Amino acid sequence: MTYLRYTAAALALLPTVASAQDNMPADEAIFIDDSTIALPKSDDIIVTASGFEQPVEDSGNAITVVTRDDLEQKQIAVISDALREVPGVSVARNGGVGQVSSAFIRGGNSSQTLVLIDGVRLNDPSSPNAAFNFGNLLTGNIDRVEILRGPNSVIWGSQAIGGVVDIRTAAPTGSFGGRVSAEYGSFDTGSASANISGTSGIISGSIGGGYYRTDGISALEGGAERDGYENFSANGKLDIALSDNISIDLRGYYNNGTVEFDETFPRDPNSPPEIRTEQFVGYVGLHADFLDGRFRNRLSYTRTDIDRKGTSNAAGGAITFSDNQLDGTIDRFEYHGSIDMAGDLATLVFGLEHERSEASTFFPAGGATAPNIASSKVTSGFGQLIVRPASGLTLTGGVRYDDYNLYGGETTFGANAAYTPNDGQTVFRATYAEGFRAPTLTESVPVFFGNPALLPETARNFDAGIEHSFLDNAVTARATYFNRRSNNQITFSFATFQSENIERVRAKGLELELEIRPSDNFTVSGFYALVDAENRSPGGQFGNRLARRPVDSASISADWTTPIGVRLGSTVNLVGDSFDDNGNFTRLDGYALTSLRAVYPVSDAFEIYGRVENLFDVDYQTVANFGTAGRAGYVGVRARF
Repeated sequence: MTYLRYTAAALALLPTVASAQDNMPADEAIFIDDSTIALPKSDDIIVTASGFEQPVEDSGNAITVVTRDDLEQKQIAVISDALREVPGVSVARNGGVGQVSSAFIRGGNSSQTLVLIDGVRLNDPSSPNAAFNFGNLLTGNIDRVEILRGPNSVIWGSQAIGGVVDIRTAAPTGSFGGRVSAEYGSFDTGSASANISGTSGIISGSIGGGYYRTDGISALEGGAERDGYENFSANGKLDIALSDNISIDLRGYYNNGTVEFDETFPRDPNSPPEIRTEQFVGYVGLHADFLDGRFRNRLSYTRTDIDRKGTSNAAGGAITFSDNQLDGTIDRFEYHGSIDMAGDLATLVFGLEHERSEASTFFPAGGATAPNIASSKVTSGFGQLIVRPASGLTLTGGVRYDDYNLYGGETTFGANAAYTPNDGQTVFRATYAEGFRAPTLTESVPVFFGNPALLPETARNFDAGIEHSFLDNAVTARATYFNRRSNNQITFSFATFQSENIERVRAKGLELELEIRPSDNFTVSGFYALVDAENRSPGGQFGNRLARRPVDSASISADWTTPIGVRLGSTVNLVGDSFDDNGNFTRLDGYALTSLRAVYPVSDAFEIYGRVENLFDVDYQTVANFGTAGRAGYVGVRARF
């Protein structure tokens, strides 16, 4: 779309315009408001690159961090909406809030995105391709989201081909405190969340919960009835310090969402079936640090349990294909270690993992009288060496081996480099990474009508980027080029009604980002992403664009704190044309969505806020024939203590 290309040009020119101010008098210098979104500095910590905490400038990976302050500033209610504002990420949703929501990172399949919450895998082994459904994940008590763009299977194993989304709930705090919020708005939507945390002696804890409900919109376009959604979530963390260097770490997250939807086979926009999804993840970890903290060890067990049940209220009480019961569980044992060697010269990260996945599906409408059940196991080991041979230079290389009882062995390599000649003001990054995804149980096991001939997906990715901050960190510009080639990508064939391998897929593109603070109370940020993802297999679909991956996307946000303390902001999201199918027969037109927001701080601890979404009531679709919300307004209150 032409206006997106203009946006890219504007983003590219803004640093040049700003650099003309380098010689301005000191009393006219641009200041940074500490209450706004922080720019990357040496104390910004990430975990998705190595599995352990490290400064962001030490990694060559492309990583975006969304903090609690970011979510509150932009008044984002669902995690999938936060992902829309990350360069290189597109989101498709089958209707309103709560409906099936898929994320595509750099043109990869949604099944190639590994999703974690508090370090525990969320991808459901009982779903058709183990793609995570973001529909049930709200932002109520979420503190932080890390999005790693590109493969990182050395650390995370299968599914980390497109990228990794690591979500963290509210963490324990040093002193007692908490926060509460409540909101009401269009479509009779109401939500509330609360979280308290604190420390007493050797125990630190955090506990919270959230509730959300809405009448919603019709999932399929043209429906007269609304498809509502209700969600309850709970989160908790407990740290027990047994000594100065040994601690126990307990984490739990529970989510229960019920969504009404519309039948698609046959298509009925006024049908009233619903699906209830229960998600539970648990984590038990033992942490032990030795050698004055230079040798860090983590031994953990994690459990993922996802239970989905479908019901139908069709005329006469007839059972339809939507009546189902699907259960997926993952039991995982991990040992991860890291040791600093020769002072700060090198760090070795290593680990051993064993995972057992089980899927159970039961479709009475299909004639089944008992559930179909299957399981798989994988044992893995990896090592990653991080070397700092010179000031500002960090080199990372690693290898991983996975041994599947169903698919055999897989070896994965990865390496990246980061260099800053001026303490983080300028950072050069480059990454070579391999990724793989083993076929899921429902894709490959005959009991689920799977295709046992499927081969694991593999990918090779190269990206290179530069980041530069100037005018005393008041302006930061980033540019990243990526190129990923995938083999044996798995997709569902409606010709055979089985999953099949696509021989070759290529995704390449460019991500441009810019953040400007012309004063201590005004911030402008934006990005433009070009993602060219297409089928490169010989045959009739050679050169076709992959479904629901727009080539062009962009976002521009501005936030201003007025002299009386009221905070005003606006975001414009622009998405280019895409296709709804791999055959490129059904086009999805591009669109531009504008939102407005305002916050009135009644006191340091209490504020009133409101927003308008889709200000111009744009009619658009992210999935063909599925509805999207028009103009909507919301008001809420937030308090901290």
